[in-house]
Amino acid sequence: MKYLETRHERNSAKITTLIMLILVLLLFVVGQEYQDPPVEYGVAINFSSSTPSGGNVQADKREAIEDVVEEELIPEETKAEAVNDEALREEEIAAEKAANEIEEILREEAVEAENLKKVEAAKKKADTEAKEKEAKEAKEAKEAQEAKEKAASEAKAMAKAKAAAEAKAKAAASKKAREGTPFALIENAPIYPGCDGGNNEARKQCLNEKIKKFISDNFNTDLASDLTGVQKINISFKINTSGKVVNINAKASNPILEAEAKRVTSLLPRMKPGMQQGTPVVVSYGLPIRIKLED
Repeated sequence: MKYLETRHERNSAKITTLIMLILVLLLFVVGQEYQDPPVEYGVAINFSSSTPSGGNVQADKREAIEDVVEEELIPEETKAEAVNDEALREEEIAAEKAANEIEEILREEAVEAENLKKVEAAKKKADTEAKEKEAKEAKEAKEAQEAKEKAASEAKAMAKAKAAAEAKAKAAASKKAREGTPFALIENAPIYPGCDGGNNEARKQCLNEKIKKFISDNFNTDLASDLTGVQKINISFKINTSGKVVNINAKASNPILEAEAKRVTSLLPRMKPGMQQGTPVVVSYGLPIRIKLED
C-alpha cells in the first residue's frame, strides 16, 4: 500500500509530526519545574577538640565554612538557571517555529481547499453548460430534421402535383393533337397547293373551294343508281403535321355514298401543315358537300 502520495497526505503527516514535537517540548519544559537539580557539595571539615585561646574556635570555623559554601553555591545555581533559561528559550523558539509551520500548513491547506472548491465549481458550471449546449444542439438537430422531413414531404407533394399537372397537360395535348385544332381557330391554316398567296383568311377560302371542287370532280355519281336528286354528305378529316389527310369520316343517307366520299377525300393532295405559334399542328377540318344524282 502506498502512502503520502498526495499533498494533503504529506501535509497531514507534517502537521502530526509538528504537534508531537510541540507536545514533547511542552512536556520537557513543564517537567523542568518539578525537578530539583541534584546538587552535591563536598566539603572537608576538620573538627578539632582543641580550642585556641582567646575565642570560640568552633564557631569561627563554622562561619568560615558557611561563607565558603555560600560562595561556591551561588555561581553553580546561577549557571544552572542560565542553562535552563537558554534551554527554555530554545524550546520556546522551536515550539513557536513549529506552531508557525503548522499555521502555514493550515493556511496552505485552506488555500488548496478554496482552489479545489473553485475548480469543482468551475467543473460543475462547465458540465452544466455542456449539458445545456448538448440539449440545445439536440433540440436544433431535431428541429432541423423535422424541417428537412417537412421540406422533403412538401417537395414530394409538389413533385407529385407537378407530375400530375404535366400528365394532365400531356393528356390534354395528346387529346388536342388527336382531335386537332379546329380549322376556324387555326393561327395559320394549312395551305392547299396553289393557295399560297394572300393572307390567312384568303388561304382558308382558297382551301375550301379547292377541296369542294376536287371532291365534286372525282366523285363517282353512278354508284348509287337507285338514288336520285341532291344527296348531302358530311365529310370530316384531319390534316396532320406532315400535311397529309388522315382520319377521314363521312356521313350520308347511303353507305355507298359514304364509302365513295371517303375514297375521294383520301385522294386529296398533300398540303403544307397548319401552324400554331410557329409549330406545326394537326388541323381538324369538316366539309358538307352536296352531290346531285340523276336518273
